[in-house]
Amino acid sequence: MTMVRTGETLIKKGTFLYDGTVECDLCIVRTTVRYGSGDYEDPPDIRDDAKVDTFYVRYGSTTTRDVFQSGSDGYPSLMAAVTAAEAAPGIGSTVMWKWPL
Repeated sequence: MTMVRTGETLIKKGTFLYDGTVECDLCIVRTTVRYGSGDYEDPPDIRDDAKVDTFYVRYGSTTTRDVFQSGSDGYPSLMAAVTAAEAAPGIGSTVMWKWPL
């Protein structure tokens, strides 16, 4: 997965330490789509995509820089996404934002 996909805007980027030693990339992107689960058993507000500004945290690979293999659920604000990234178990305390300063 690339850092930014079509229709997304890079908002913030930085690094975190995996296992306290391996520096990995981290970024937050904004898009106008909150992706739904797609699960027919979920209620419509969870199942269906919605057209609303949403922020996603992307976590970089532990072996290859600039490759993002995992990401978060959508957040309704930049502050919520930053707070979640900085509280992520095992890595949150090592997050260092590099851009924008």
